[in-house]
Amino acid sequence: MKTTIITAEHSKTRRSTPLLILALCIPLILLTTGCNAIRGGGGSGGSSTIYSDATDTTFKASFPIKAYTFHDDNTADIYLTDLSDQDLTAFFSPDADWSTITGTLVQIHLFLDPKPGKTPIEPTAASASIRYAIIAQGQIGIYDGAGFMLPGSKPGKDTIGGNIRSAPLRITRKTPAFVDLFQAAKLDLNFSAKLDDARAPELRARLDAMAAIAKPVREYTRTGEE
Repeated sequence: MKTTIITAEHSKTRRSTPLLILALCIPLILLTTGCNAIRGGGGSGGSSTIYSDATDTTFKASFPIKAYTFHDDNTADIYLTDLSDQDLTAFFSPDADWSTITGTLVQIHLFLDPKPGKTPIEPTAASASIRYAIIAQGQIGIYDGAGFMLPGSKPGKDTIGGNIRSAPLRITRKTPAFVDLFQAAKLDLNFSAKLDDARAPELRARLDAMAAIAKPVREYTRTGEE
C-alpha cells in the first residue's frame, strides 16, 4: 500500500514512507539587498515530474511563474518556480523564517538549439542542462542533470516552449537536514515561458542564493556526516 503526502502544490508517493525532511533554522547568508519583487507568470504552462524506480518515489510540481532570457541563437536560460513572491524575497532577508518555505525553483540552460541534419535529434542526446532546487520546510536540495530539449521556437522569440523526458538527476548540494528521497532519479518536464530580461535574472539570483547556502554532497561524505 502506498502512502501519499501532499504539500502545497507538490505530491510525493512512496511505500509507507513519511516525509523525512526536518525543519531546522538555517544560518542566513545575505547575498544581496534591494532586489525587486517577482510577480505574475509567463507563458501558458509548466509542470514537472521527478521519479525514482530505486525508491518508488514520485514528486510533481507545477510552475505559475516562468521567465526566460537568451544569449544568442543557440543558448537560453529558462526559469520556473512555484514559490510565492514572499518566499522568493525571503532568501534575501536576514531575519526571514525559512522553515515556512516549501517549493521548487528550476533553471534549464539550453546550450544547443538542435537542427535536423546537423545535430542529433534523439532523446539520448543532450542539448540542455538542468538545475532543480527543492525546498522543504526551509531545507534545500539542489539536483543537477542534463537532457534533450527541442525548443518550439528559436531563442529570442517572445515565447519559448519545450519538454524534456527521462533526464537523469542527481543531488549535488544540500543543507544538513535535507533528505534525498530519490537516489537515482529521472525528470519529465514541459514548459512555455515568456521572454523577460528583468524577471529571469531575479530568479537566477535566488537560485544562486539557495545553491550558496547548500553544501556540496561530497563534503558530507568526506567528513562522515552522512
